[in-house]
Amino acid sequence: MQNVFCVILSKYRLYQGITLYHSLYHNYTNFKMFILCVDDETYQICQELHLEHVILLQPQALNDERLIAVQQSRKLNEYCWTLKPFFIEYVLRKYDFVHHAVYIDADIYFFDNPSPIWENQRNYCVLLSKHDYVKNNSLTELKCGKYNSGLIVFRRCETSLDILKWWGQRCIEWCGSSVLPGRFGDQKYLEQLPYLFEGVSEITAPGVNIAPWNEKKYKFHTRKQKILVNNSKLICYHFCGLRLINKNSFSLLMGNQNAMIHSPYTIAIQHSISLIEQVYPAFDGYFAENNLQNRSKIYRITK
Repeated sequence: MQNVFCVILSKYRLYQGITLYHSLYHNYTNFKMFILCVDDETYQICQELHLEHVILLQPQALNDERLIAVQQSRKLNEYCWTLKPFFIEYVLRKYDFVHHAVYIDADIYFFDNPSPIWENQRNYCVLLSKHDYVKNNSLTELKCGKYNSGLIVFRRCETSLDILKWWGQRCIEWCGSSVLPGRFGDQKYLEQLPYLFEGVSEITAPGVNIAPWNEKKYKFHTRKQKILVNNSKLICYHFCGLRLINKNSFSLLMGNQNAMIHSPYTIAIQHSISLIEQVYPAFDGYFAENNLQNRSKIYRITK
């Protein structure tokens, strides 16, 4: 039985997704990563990269007519959110060797071994990651949800499958990027899980899913070439709001630059860009959002 990681990639997250893969490769052994490629270009490039621990999938493999029906009416990010519970359920049902299916957003990066995330706890079916907002962001929690859907652990069991079916149906009904009462993308629904199902717990391992929305609670420092948050190893950081402008610069829509974490991450991204350039020189996966430079500060990637 193995612990696997599930990632959804479009061309605009490919650079970060490959960087995520390499961060796991360097910090964990005996894993598989399932990558659901939502466009043909991403699928072809991932094939050409011959990633050792990766199993590639495309949305048609999920074989669900409901996903086909909603695709045209939803933005790319909304469609990716909608795919999430169906993708995870497919992996748990199809692959008997899976013990845990850990969903992770493509903009997460592992600085250390992820196994404490599920080894710290027992007797659970699903582990949710609290946003753990700083106090002045409590209103954001009410709008966007107590839990972050960018990192969720599903143990192989019937309850997990029931939860994924319930969550999938909610996402088919509505999965928009606007904030509505009780709704925000695929994420706000997660608040209902502890009340509807047994075996839903919160991740207790320290140093997990640190992000711009909670990093002010922590003091970052290094010890023996490892990054620590307060007195615990930083396991993974969620680079939410980071947008690559080109190979040498990036923008932050949330938070501020922290050289201790952003420098190794963006240098690793440059390495991923170079790998992709070798197999697909014409590929352009940079963000071209309108007025990006007017919305946030641009940072140079420095070694």
